[in-house]
Order: sequence, then structure tokens, then C-alpha cells
Amino acid sequence: MISISSSPLTKEHLQFSILKTGRVTCAIHDMDIGEVIGIRGPYGNGFPLDKWQGKNLIFIGGGIGLAPIWSVLQTALMQRDQYKGLTLIYGARSSGDLVFHQECEALREKMTVHLSVDREEENWSEFVGFVPNNVKDKAPLPKDSIAITCGPPVMIKFVIMALMELGFSEDQIYTTVENKMKCGIGKCGRCNIGPHYVCKDGPVYSWAELKELPQEF
Repeated sequence: MISISSSPLTKEHLQFSILKTGRVTCAIHDMDIGEVIGIRGPYGNGFPLDKWQGKNLIFIGGGIGLAPIWSVLQTALMQRDQYKGLTLIYGARSSGDLVFHQECEALREKMTVHLSVDREEENWSEFVGFVPNNVKDKAPLPKDSIAITCGPPVMIKFVIMALMELGFSEDQIYTTVENKMKCGIGKCGRCNIGPHYVCKDGPVYSWAELKELPQEF
């Protein structure tokens, strides 16, 4: 429900994407400009962008799942000369559910962008269908590539299956596990997957790492 969406290379401000859904997020949405909130952290790990230099990066998002990977996408764009091709494959139930929709359109000048909606809409000219099917349709090549995905758990499951069918290895696929977190310091057990506390051991995992854990996410 709450994701940092700006790049850590941006020092002037910190941007969050916050879905208005519960008591805390509603309270934040109801705040006035100039009011103060407290932030602690950062905790956990991050995306290993340094290890991905010289690679093609393929960002695959579904619904609000684009928000957690928007930061790493922006970081890659700010360091554009350190990577090969950049591709975004992103979809939602409807065009109205696409987050960063205007920003995605502007991205077409800087990288390859493929958008989709689940069902046909008037005046929609791009892919119609679920995100994993769009991945199969666009068929990104696995050579020298890293795929980063986030979205509803069922979407992530089928995106990983699609990527594996296309020839991606388990260590070429990364996701961020957006389990509900409470304490944020590995004490309460709200976010744990087996022995792992997502808040401090994650939330970023390669599929090679994640598949070895109990499928509780």
C-alpha cells in the first residue's frame, strides 16, 4: 500500500506512492500540505543494480505492483549508459487502473513500453489480456537480461512461468515480496516466510532464492 517511488539518486525529495485503503493511508491522504510525518529506515535489502550493469532490464508490473519497481526503473534511467535495453511491460484491469499512466506514455521516448488491459476497451489499441500473456506475446530475449516483476501474487506466479518458458533462468528473475509488515525490524513475525522476515531479509529476492522458501507469500 505504501512504496518509495523515487530513485535514491534523487536527493531533493522522497516520493511515495500510497494507495488510499486503510486507516493509516486514509490519514495520510487527508493531510494538508506542510504537515509532518515521521519515517524510519531504510530496512531490508534492495535491487542489486550494480550487478546488472551491462544487462537488458525488463520491468514487468501489474496494477499497483508497478509502484514498488518504479524506483529501480527511474534509477536505471538516470544511469542509462550503464545498461543495455530497457523495457517496461505493464498492465492493469482497465486503463483507469494504470498507475503512472501519463509517465508511462512519456517513457516511450526513453525505453520500450508495452501496456495492456485485462478486457477490451473503446479506443484501446494495445494488448488486451493478462500481463503474463503480454510477456509471452512480446517474448523478451533471455540473453544478457534481467526481469524484475511485481504485482498480485497470482500474476507474479504466471509471469515467472512465462519467463521460464522463454528461457530465463531462475537467477535472472527478481521480485519484491510486498507482504504486510508491522514492526519493520524482524521481531513481530507479521511478514515472515518460513524463517525469513521479509522486512529485514527481503523484500527483494531472485526466483532462485524465493522458490526455496515455503510458498506462503
